[in-house]
Amino acid sequence: MPHINNQELARPSLYIPLGIVLAALVLVAVFLMKIPNFIRNGTYSLLREGLKEKAVWTTRDMETITGQHFIVRYTNGNQKDAELVLATAEQFYGPIAAKYGFSSSRKIPVIVYPSRAELNRNFGWPANESAMGVYWAGVIRVLSPTVWVPDQDPLSFQETFKKSGPMAHEFTHLVVDYVTAGNYTRWFTEGMAQYEEYKLTGFEFDEPAASLDQPLYSLSQMDRDFDNLPNQPLAYRQSYLAVRYIAEEYGEGALKSILINLARGKNMELALQSVLGMEMQQFEAKYQKWGMEKEKLHQL
Repeated sequence: MPHINNQELARPSLYIPLGIVLAALVLVAVFLMKIPNFIRNGTYSLLREGLKEKAVWTTRDMETITGQHFIVRYTNGNQKDAELVLATAEQFYGPIAAKYGFSSSRKIPVIVYPSRAELNRNFGWPANESAMGVYWAGVIRVLSPTVWVPDQDPLSFQETFKKSGPMAHEFTHLVVDYVTAGNYTRWFTEGMAQYEEYKLTGFEFDEPAASLDQPLYSLSQMDRDFDNLPNQPLAYRQSYLAVRYIAEEYGEGALKSILINLARGKNMELALQSVLGMEMQQFEAKYQKWGMEKEKLHQL
């Protein structure tokens, strides 16, 4: 089966159209910018945990299975799908959590939806929205593998979900959110999620629309209006290349150091300066040049 392009479909943390809730979060974010970092982090975390507990409470009547780090809720008696989601999540937990210094004393909620319509309805999305996974406010939500994995053979079914499913991607979003207490830019969390997915499953975003041989988006554009950019494949590809550039040129430890700087309250530009020793404009030029060179080599 061809790879499912879940990067193009996934929604990142705290960037979804939830109407009143989103408006409230924006107001809170503006307020938090004016208070000390430790108070801001604590307030953000309380808000996120409150929304998480609400999700846990509203799904309390769903069937449930638990693992070492995750609790999975599902409906329609589809326990096999839930077990596969749980096993895959647990498989990816260790490598990602250890790399970025994440730990949780409580199990992470994962909600499995039996249809696209139910997943979309939960976020107020149109019926034709085709996301397979979403991280938001401490909770990972995924579409049941049976809905989109065509393989009938059980082993092929499991392998397709692990390689093409959203678990590594969405769990990385969660880790970035928790480690930084919500202080991250849009391109960075998307790039991180794709980079870890690539490292763990081998999946790499690649399609003609994402070619770098065209006008590129600026990092500020991708932060400001990511979901509304006309060329979504290009935006995702650029985010991924920016993070992969850091990892390959400065080492994966640089990614963790950036997260630490963000957790201390620095903005993205200051975090990059502290870790990479360059300003945002210089970083942007360097990662784009690096990405273009990689693309040319790939085409040979």
